[in-house]
Amino acid sequence: MAEIPPRVVKTLERIKKEERGYFEIKTIKGGYYVYRSTSEYDRAKKKPIKKTLYMGRITADGTYILKKPGDGIPESRREIFEYGNCILARHLLKDVEEALKQLTPYYQEILALAIIKALDPKPIRLYSSKWERFYLSLQMDVNLSPKHVSQVMNQIGKEVSLWCELFSELITNDDFLLYDLTAVTTYSQNIKLAEKGYNADHEYVDQIGVVMAFSTGDKLPVSVEVYYGSIKDVSTIRDFLNRYPKRNIGFILDRGFSSYKLLDQFKNDGIHYVVPLRKNSTYIDLRWLRWKGIFSYRKRPIRWSKKKIDRGYLYIFDDPKLRGGEETALLRSAEKEKITMKEFEEKKRVAGIIGIISDLNKDGMEIFDLYKSREDVELAFDAMKNQLESDKMYVQSAEGTRGYFFITFLAMRVYFSILKRLREKDLTSKISVEEVLFELSKVMLIREKDGREYLAKIPKRAHRMISLFPEALHMG
Repeated sequence: MAEIPPRVVKTLERIKKEERGYFEIKTIKGGYYVYRSTSEYDRAKKKPIKKTLYMGRITADGTYILKKPGDGIPESRREIFEYGNCILARHLLKDVEEALKQLTPYYQEILALAIIKALDPKPIRLYSSKWERFYLSLQMDVNLSPKHVSQVMNQIGKEVSLWCELFSELITNDDFLLYDLTAVTTYSQNIKLAEKGYNADHEYVDQIGVVMAFSTGDKLPVSVEVYYGSIKDVSTIRDFLNRYPKRNIGFILDRGFSSYKLLDQFKNDGIHYVVPLRKNSTYIDLRWLRWKGIFSYRKRPIRWSKKKIDRGYLYIFDDPKLRGGEETALLRSAEKEKITMKEFEEKKRVAGIIGIISDLNKDGMEIFDLYKSREDVELAFDAMKNQLESDKMYVQSAEGTRGYFFITFLAMRVYFSILKRLREKDLTSKISVEEVLFELSKVMLIREKDGREYLAKIPKRAHRMISLFPEALHMG
């Protein structure tokens, strides 16, 4: 062992004292490799046979480096990719892909980011690793390094004209748009859009405003925009109208948008509207009420009335289920002395009453259905904040923030396209969007080193999900 460096010999002696068994060093191409030797009796040869097990190596300076757990395990030449989920997501973005191809050189990166966001939201630093698991990574040559992703988000955040052109194609004539504003928390320090405000948990934090328009015809999001956290709801819709060409559309708004000036603007521009009134609106005067009829909404009776007014038609609805909930809330407020009993009696008069102004002269049930379709935009915001994990963000610039929510918007079109199909099949009570994507992630494609590709065995439940989207998933 004279040719072995003293430090290596010293380390080997230490290993022999600390470990059980017989250890020896083999010099291979100038490296020093440690083996533990044992012997087994070979009955055929009738003599003991020496067995060696590789343990690690010792560097010239005496450092002992244990072998890695995977050492010696052969690596498969096959590659296995998630197939069903990403193929479906890309198919559901086909209309957007064709438009983006004409609008930006980053269209493939945008699609890849939206697909990741829709299927399995991850921090930006993990996007590239996640993308490598998808079969689409073989078809789309994209760079998803954190630095490049940030550059892409900043760039698309600057290209407001890109947004307008795309959204203009998605917004069709004769459609009613559900329109609403929500607040999203940001933990970044440099975003000028962020302003202090109270979130849903009553925490005073930096927030930005996110506005979304949702088509009642296609049942899909058609527009998104980001604003200062303190901006008023009404201001955003005026900005929206200025950005997009006038066409025969309508808006279904929340009470936060209840502005008589806005209604007058709608009327002058020939834009249809369905706008709920605040409880204290002077229009809600129950003394004139003459109930016109009763209809059933989700198995509960609703009374309704209608009256011609200066800004169109006033619809009044009486919802007994809503009335019970509101009266209970008022009583609790009175119990905690947040309101007086006199105030309770005044507010009780309009408990369960929903007032709506619209330019449309329709049956009460049609207007009520349009108003209740607002639940879709509320569901959209819920999906954005929870399933797509966009309720808190760490993007560092205003442009990056806009780009981030543009990607989120596209991911939501995937989410709601799947939900739309489940509704068409009357399966929403049995199957969730998340379940569809989870089961389809089990549809794996195997790619051999020689280029041959074939699907792994498809689980039974995944077959059921495939059957819901035959136009997108052709499994032969």
